Amino acid sequence: MRHLIIMNPKAGEDNKIGYDLKGEILKHFSGLDYEIYETTGPRSVIPYLREYFKNHRELTRVYACGGDGTVHEVANGLIGAHNAELAILPIGTGNDFVKIYGALNDNIDEYRDFKQLIDGEAKPIDLSKISGPTLEEPWYSINVINFGFDAIVGAKGNINKQKGKNNPYGPAAIIPALLKGRFNNTIIKADGEQLNKKKLLLGSLGQGQWVGGQYHAQPHSDNTDGLIDVMMLKCMSLMRLMIQYFGKYQHGQHLDNEKLMKRIIYRRSKKVEIIAPKDIDVCVDGEMIRGNHFDVEVCPGAIKLVYPAK
Repeated sequence: MRHLIIMNPKAGEDNKIGYDLKGEILKHFSGLDYEIYETTGPRSVIPYLREYFKNHRELTRVYACGGDGTVHEVANGLIGAHNAELAILPIGTGNDFVKIYGALNDNIDEYRDFKQLIDGEAKPIDLSKISGPTLEEPWYSINVINFGFDAIVGAKGNINKQKGKNNPYGPAAIIPALLKGRFNNTIIKADGEQLNKKKLLLGSLGQGQWVGGQYHAQPHSDNTDGLIDVMMLKCMSLMRLMIQYFGKYQHGQHLDNEKLMKRIIYRRSKKVEIIAPKDIDVCVDGEMIRGNHFDVEVCPGAIKLVYPAK
């Protein structure tokens, strides 16, 4: 087996985790057949990986060293590469996707271990393919696709980050979205069934379960069942949202509460259509896109994911 290590040189800068990535690589990969690729900009690793697997036929374990953005891009680069396995070393800020196998915020250090990944077992997982007129080519989501309130927070946070604001995705992004982003004119269809007639607060399409670093938005999502988890919150007052829903949503308890389900639409489907009268923000594994019409479909067993040997 070959080992290909993808490094995002900026990963971990914001939270200053102090992880000696290059030192750990030398420690664990000396004597193994490995090489390193450092990303040079957004989505630069995707064409690199496509070209790599055109020229290499042996089984290669690809290590995404970074945050959710790095994981998303590496997963996109592995589409169609049947001799590839994805391993994740979570040294980003949110590290949402790896929470599906227990790497939570309070124990994430335990999962920054190359040995666990070298010894781990790879299993097929599903991805969600999203396409639309505003995308040059389809994107593949390994975690969650968000629209509505969550995506508005993400878009505002990106603007704040570009302006150099501290905690860009905190209150400076959340408060404007609470005031102006709770009523979104977006229609969702799941396997041809129109799920809503009125505006929605937010929606998410899950293969993974977590978003925003701390929100367990899709607690029942299973990336091996050949389906997309579709979850939408109906519009509601700010008081109801903050008192009844916010805490339950954060801790993944909203889908198991009969009273709260009165304002939730939940389905599992193979295809989803997102339709809006004008361009909206859509968040794909933390990366922002815009458009007014997107088609999403599940891709069963699209790539192989390495589960750490714990």
